Amino acid sequence: MLLFMLGAVARLTIAVILGLAAIHSMREWAIFSAVVEQYRVGPRLLARPASLILPPLELLAAVALVLPATSLPGALLSLALMLLFTASIGINLARGRTYIDCGCGGATGQKLSRGLVIRNLVIVLGLVIAALAPETGAVDAATTVCVIGASLALIALYFAANQLMTNLQALSALGSGS
Repeated sequence: MLLFMLGAVARLTIAVILGLAAIHSMREWAIFSAVVEQYRVGPRLLARPASLILPPLELLAAVALVLPATSLPGALLSLALMLLFTASIGINLARGRTYIDCGCGGATGQKLSRGLVIRNLVIVLGLVIAALAPETGAVDAATTVCVIGASLALIALYFAANQLMTNLQALSALGSGS
């Protein structure tokens, strides 16, 4: 029962995060495309197609995560995307390219940082739990309330952490005079 609930919380939480990121990226596709190009992790001519493919894949993963029949493929697709995003951030951090926008839907102005890598690795852990947990289990009103409540709390924590990282970067830039 506990693993089912943890999996349900992880699936719902990450589905909302991925879904909102996808919608934000699609709403501002030109900006997202420019951000993808700045990462420079592949041939430049693939940046535009990648920027057109990634948001729909995120949205597909989000929807698949919450449907019991597709939650495992959704978790695996989400895991592949998060590992791709995390590797891309890590490559650019290793190159010293911390000045580019992360492109993390809704986190406008957030630059690359180790904090993003840590945040993404926490999401990866959640996706591993989502993949290992049973898709269905005994669900009653208390379970439903707990899963939704825990997911809402984690979603709020995710966005608060993003905002704190963005604010810290802005304060650091003010302090350094740049």
